[in-house]
Amino acid sequence: MWLVRSSCPTECASEESVMVLMTAVAAAMIAEPRDMSPELEEIRRNYDVASMVCAVYRDGELIGSGASGWYSYEDTTPVTVDSRYHIGSCTKAMTSVLVGMLVDEGKINWDTPVDEALVALGGDEFDPHWSTVTVSDLLAHRSGIDEDHIQELYFMPWTLASQEPSLSPREQRREVARAVLERPAQLPGDEGVPPYEYSNFGYILAGAILEVHTDTPWEELMQERIFEPLGMDSAGFGPPGELDEMTEPVGHMGGGEWKPMLLEEGTRLPDNPPSYGPAGRVHASVIDWGKFVDDFEQGLDGEGRLLKTETYQAIAEDADGDGYALGWGVSKRDWAKGVTLSHAGSNRFWYSVTWTAPELDLVMLCATNVPPDPGQPASDEAIGMMVGVFNHSDTDSDSGD
Repeated sequence: MWLVRSSCPTECASEESVMVLMTAVAAAMIAEPRDMSPELEEIRRNYDVASMVCAVYRDGELIGSGASGWYSYEDTTPVTVDSRYHIGSCTKAMTSVLVGMLVDEGKINWDTPVDEALVALGGDEFDPHWSTVTVSDLLAHRSGIDEDHIQELYFMPWTLASQEPSLSPREQRREVARAVLERPAQLPGDEGVPPYEYSNFGYILAGAILEVHTDTPWEELMQERIFEPLGMDSAGFGPPGELDEMTEPVGHMGGGEWKPMLLEEGTRLPDNPPSYGPAGRVHASVIDWGKFVDDFEQGLDGEGRLLKTETYQAIAEDADGDGYALGWGVSKRDWAKGVTLSHAGSNRFWYSVTWTAPELDLVMLCATNVPPDPGQPASDEAIGMMVGVFNHSDTDSDSGD
């Protein structure tokens, strides 16, 4: 046996060295994450996807990852698990966590009326119906904001971005929020108004609430309160990469032949407008994105780093039973032994999806640099593959919206 107790004073004095050795041996025994690149390569080829990356976390540890493909159909630089991908509406869960921080700090609560939360933007001009819509209604897509309600405002975020480029993203969000709140709210339950209606505008308003109550732009809040604490060094906003230089994967436009959406000086970036940030403008490596999703899953059991346990749980609760919590789709799957949380994201040029099974402490993520067709079916197959590898159970994995 290599550890023998000795009466020699000099050997007894080496206890610290022995502990260092034991720590090193234990670290060496930790299994390396499984390389899923071969499986991804087969899926990528089957769906003619430019590139795919994936990651799997369990109990706070990265247990699998993979990468296949290249930066674009015109650039054969290979992608890696450290390449950055646009995750679209998967940003929404991050915005909900920021709102949860304000709840933990006592600045607002989930039931704070929207007109009260945004009174600093000129509450006297708000339609009185907004007093019955709450902060959680915005995050759960139950505010009554739908395309019919804001039809005349639908292109306002793009118009502000192109015609008022001097306005900061924060200022653009304030303008959008004022315009929405000055119109009558269509409340769920009113004639013709569904209880659930997916709305990016609801998250623009949530971003404005965050900015009003912290006097800090949403982008800075994300950096200071989520990216930095979780070590998400690759995370940022908008399409990844540099202007006029291929440094990261690029999104693609479909329709016949694939067209890479390159970033070029003097053109509008191929992305959601800046005011859409809280609804869907984050990019990150799949490894760093997984750090956030894993923290959220761990937080449900009291092991999260960003929020109180009850706040994580409130965000994950499907209070109205319509399949959506606060930034998460909610469903039950046999392979997950119960409830799953999931979300997909796309700005039309990229597609990503994540699934977490809290009962299994399992988090799975996949990202592509192509549109939902074929990004969604390819990603769903990749998630199914990961379920099969890491859970040895059924692979029912239709992704949440």
